[in-house]
Amino acid sequence: MAPSADEITQEFIQESVHLLKQSRHKIRHCLNQLDLDQIWWRPVPGLNSIGNLILHLCGNLNQWAVCGINRAKDERQREQEFSSEKRISQEDLETMLNRTIEQACQVMQSLSANTLLENRVIQGFSVSVLGALSHTVPHFVGHTHQIIYLTRMQKGDQYQFDWSPDSEHQRVPI
Repeated sequence: MAPSADEITQEFIQESVHLLKQSRHKIRHCLNQLDLDQIWWRPVPGLNSIGNLILHLCGNLNQWAVCGINRAKDERQREQEFSSEKRISQEDLETMLNRTIEQACQVMQSLSANTLLENRVIQGFSVSVLGALSHTVPHFVGHTHQIIYLTRMQKGDQYQFDWSPDSEHQRVPI
């Protein structure tokens, strides 16, 4: 028997939540290896720091998965995510990241198959809710890998890996 729309919806949502939570775990793992200077270090002046990337991830996920899906007012200041010279502490970045991911997961877990097909206008784009999630979750994962790379660039041989092929296998890691 073919799976129902509700079963497919729940699997998609479960996988999306998993990817966001795995990303959060990886970002925390990196942050725990870095000091404040390393969090705000830019490889060259025109590139982003890990701190800027976290601000950007929170802004994007909130805009697309929280405000956009809920049709709530979005007050995102996108340019400030990249230009921020204010050195927000590791603890405050983690708090912001946790809050944004938890809000996005709550929204996603409240969705039905019908809602996934509804249209929204987000950041000027007309997209389905499914399209919004298909945009923002991989976007989040992509920037998570940038954070891992920036951490490895700075830590070199002292970088502590979080996962290896010998690790326990439950769900596919990012």
